[in-house]
Amino acid sequence: MPEEEITDETLEYDRSIVGVDFEVGSHEVTKEKIASFAKAIGETNPLYLDEESASKGPHRVIIAPPAYYTSIQLEEGPDANVKFGNISFNASQHCEFFEPMCAGDQINAKTQVSKVYAKTGRTGAMVFAVRKTTFTNQHDRTVMIVESSNVRRNVAK
Repeated sequence: MPEEEITDETLEYDRSIVGVDFEVGSHEVTKEKIASFAKAIGETNPLYLDEESASKGPHRVIIAPPAYYTSIQLEEGPDANVKFGNISFNASQHCEFFEPMCAGDQINAKTQVSKVYAKTGRTGAMVFAVRKTTFTNQHDRTVMIVESSNVRRNVAK
């Protein structure tokens, strides 16, 4: 039996939160936290670990590796409450870096559900919820934006 086609009109989710920013946390970047993260991932770049080398680098202070953002604990944020499918999983993640997080930075994060849409693929109907998280520093400059997609679909039990 073919699946019913899903359209934006028939798709059930909380439309009131789409495009609305929610504060999801802040984080103080320290030399110690950067060093701990770098050690955990096997990173040895002196710009992340050595003050003398970093002082001669382009930012003049120790900076965090690009993936450092994954160590920042954030609140859950908004949920679109998509009413579709019996499983969900991460579909993709895209990061756009504008400037590094530096030792001494105070990072603030806000997130939003930027869009929800249905799509039919070779395995059937799927619903994507896209979340955009923006990280800014104490100077209110954007340091990075992470866009992640979660997909919901039906899988035969």
